[in-house]
Amino acid sequence: MINRREFIAGVGAGAAALALPEWLESAIPSGASKPNVLFFVIDDLRPELGCYGRDYIKSPNIDRLAKSGMVFDRAY
Repeated sequence: MINRREFIAGVGAGAAALALPEWLESAIPSGASKPNVLFFVIDDLRPELGCYGRDYIKSPNIDRLAKSGMVFDRAY
């Protein structure tokens, strides 16, 4: 049995997954190449990763990915 919070999270994720392909197709002009985007969303108010300057956390793969991409420090 799932609780209310898990149900709402699942419904929201499912709705987003169904709507995303249509939104992406309408957002990209015809003939243009599709952007290469990897977007991580983490539900935590404390970014405890090496790429945020935490030296006691060992996260080499995420740190390497962050060096080649963009890290948002204040995405409230």
